[in-house]
Amino acid sequence: MIENINDLHEFLEYESAIYHLKWGGVKWLLGSENAIIWSWQKRLRKTEYYFNTNKKMRYYLSKILLNWKSNRYGLHIGLNVFDKGLHVMHLGSILTNGRVRAGRDCAIHINTALVAQGVSSDTPVLGNNIVIGVGATILGGVTIADGIAVGANALVNKSFTEPDIAIAGVPARKVSGNGKNNWNKEKRLK
Repeated sequence: MIENINDLHEFLEYESAIYHLKWGGVKWLLGSENAIIWSWQKRLRKTEYYFNTNKKMRYYLSKILLNWKSNRYGLHIGLNVFDKGLHVMHLGSILTNGRVRAGRDCAIHINTALVAQGVSSDTPVLGNNIVIGVGATILGGVTIADGIAVGANALVNKSFTEPDIAIAGVPARKVSGNGKNNWNKEKRLK
């Protein structure tokens, strides 16, 4: 959670490295997807800072800009949902309930939803280093352990407490012992 200006700078510096934007303004003007996502994400983090530090006027103005960008790009992630290291992989529909809590270094693809289930107000709790595949839905008060890779179009409606595994299917089940950490390692070796 961003609680002071130093935290804001730390979050922004850490997350800007994810998008590899040395010429950010030029890439934004040229319509680079990463530049647009980064512009939205900077606004999200600044809005979180203004909200958490009780800077009301700046918060309201920043929230208006954030809502405009969120509606334009389909990125609906609530304040203080993701910890440092959020990586939105592509522009497209992403919906999270504002009560969801996710750890550090999470990557999320398009057409995903992290929401409450039915009439319950319980929401997902995600660990660190999680990747959520295209079209995945995580429902209700489930807990997802560190390092889990959620497969494309998975429907997660139960908790997975074993770290560093891959889950997929409808409903989701363990499909491999290679979670996000091992998957990235194998990708680098090729």
